[in-house]
Amino acid sequence: MDKFESEQELHDWIISFYEKQVQKLLNDIGGTTEYGVKITPRLIKATMHRYSQLLEKDSVTDWEQS
Repeated sequence: MDKFESEQELHDWIISFYEKQVQKLLNDIGGTTEYGVKITPRLIKATMHRYSQLLEKDSVTDWEQS
């Protein structure tokens, strides 16, 4: 956690990252990501699902699936 001064700062950065990802994916549906992954409704749904999970959890570093 060298880049972040607190767990809260990390949490805020991860939430912000997912918000930006969802916006990018919605704007580029049918295209590809910078890694060559096709942007499909399924990819958007999975990203939005993870974003929703992160908003509900106390710790965004808890990667266990609910």
